[in-house]
Amino acid sequence: MKPLITQFTRSGQVESFHVGYGVIVDASGEIVRAYGDTDYPTYVRSSAKPLQGMAVLRSGAYNDFKLTSAELAVICSSHSGEPVHTETVSNIFSKAGVGSELLACGIHPPIHRESAKALQTAGIAPQQIHNNCSGKHSGMLTTCVQMGYDPKDYLNPDHPVQQYIYDIVKEYTSLDKIHRGVDGCSAPVFHLPLQKVAMAFARISRQENQESRQIFQAMNVHPHLVGGEGRFDTALMESYPDKIMSKGGAEAVSAAGFIMPDGQVYGLAVKVLDGNYRAIGQMVLKMLEDIGFAKEPLSENLMKWWKPDLRNHAKHIIGTTKTIISE
Repeated sequence: MKPLITQFTRSGQVESFHVGYGVIVDASGEIVRAYGDTDYPTYVRSSAKPLQGMAVLRSGAYNDFKLTSAELAVICSSHSGEPVHTETVSNIFSKAGVGSELLACGIHPPIHRESAKALQTAGIAPQQIHNNCSGKHSGMLTTCVQMGYDPKDYLNPDHPVQQYIYDIVKEYTSLDKIHRGVDGCSAPVFHLPLQKVAMAFARISRQENQESRQIFQAMNVHPHLVGGEGRFDTALMESYPDKIMSKGGAEAVSAAGFIMPDGQVYGLAVKVLDGNYRAIGQMVLKMLEDIGFAKEPLSENLMKWWKPDLRNHAKHIIGTTKTIISE
């Protein structure tokens, strides 16, 4: 099987490259395209968030707390910490009747540079709500409230809310047992074969039940809430409205579910083996091009990932980046 290779060329010579494994499948898990080891196991990191977010829907919390599709989108997000993101997460806590002090995801400055700078200028220290995973955690805590679980220690893999989410992930991946580690935000993270991740996204994107339809549509209608300004997932979904849901994760993993022009629904998953995130956007786009979903010319928003020029500090173009399917 031929892996994906993203080459970085300087002055006509390949200077460095990244190797990726990926797969495209239908909703039954049948492989449509293979790039390297399709069963390669990896921690899916934030690519699992659409599955984790389903707990809010399945538990009844979404309806009972009158959450909106925008709030569901931020529950599935790795947001940039822009004001619109933190305000939306705050609304979820307000509706659930709990405080953001219950968050246990840790603190980092907003990913969005202008938002981080605004906090610094105002003399305000970043809070846990600025963590890119605070939306996911708000969903977990809201599910706790809905189901009568004690929110204390809600990130423990043995906590009822994590067991509830675990069962959802097993269902959509058709696996009986999944190894779980600890994510950067301290939540359980799932170690899955790429083929199973792609299948789960294809199943969601078929929208055959209410919960999958709500997840797919929330992410499509509110792509900015899923990522933010200058983020790949946001640009990809904005470029193909109503046709794709995309969710990347740390250490260069990404998954998407998409609807082809003929109505066929597929899912993809890809992992850059060395964990370098700079290659992930172009690998996803190469796979989408290979299957016939993405065709040139791509939208202006996607060009910085598709064929970015390499520039030196004097802003001179000195190279380029290209992803190939290895022979």
